[in-house]
Amino acid sequence: MMLFNVKPVKDISEVKHEVARIVGSQKPGSPDDLSPFKGEIEALMSLFCEFNPDWKKAPAIFRVARVDAGGGTRAYLESVILPDIKHDLDLMLKMLNHIREQKGLQTVKMPLFIQPDEIAIAHKEGKTDIEGGMILSQLAIVFQKGAVMWIGFVFGHDYVLLQG
Repeated sequence: MMLFNVKPVKDISEVKHEVARIVGSQKPGSPDDLSPFKGEIEALMSLFCEFNPDWKKAPAIFRVARVDAGGGTRAYLESVILPDIKHDLDLMLKMLNHIREQKGLQTVKMPLFIQPDEIAIAHKEGKTDIEGGMILSQLAIVFQKGAVMWIGFVFGHDYVLLQG
């Protein structure tokens, strides 16, 4: 993964702008065209408003999910900071599954996205008051030293990954 001509983001508005730019650059009618999900994407992006300075220091993944918990829609947000080495997407996925295994969880096919068992563990650890529920949609942003390298969305059971 090369970082030539990739500008690091400085604040949350730049993160949101970069996500919107990547989504908007998809060809209409292509398999990666997310225009039918515009409202859901806007809802996901409205859930985060705080810039994490760690996103600029080391490889990081910011994940946000809309969860139907007890009849109301709730937000679950999490930043995962990875060791400060150069990562490609495959290595990040392996590291995320390694983190899952360290927590006593089984590996999953796409660990980039929040899994229900991770929310359950976060609840047990007092990191969220969401006890359970169905994940409605998700956004994951992969940062490499502050630059948005990948974004991913989950709508229902389908996901898409887009390179920054």
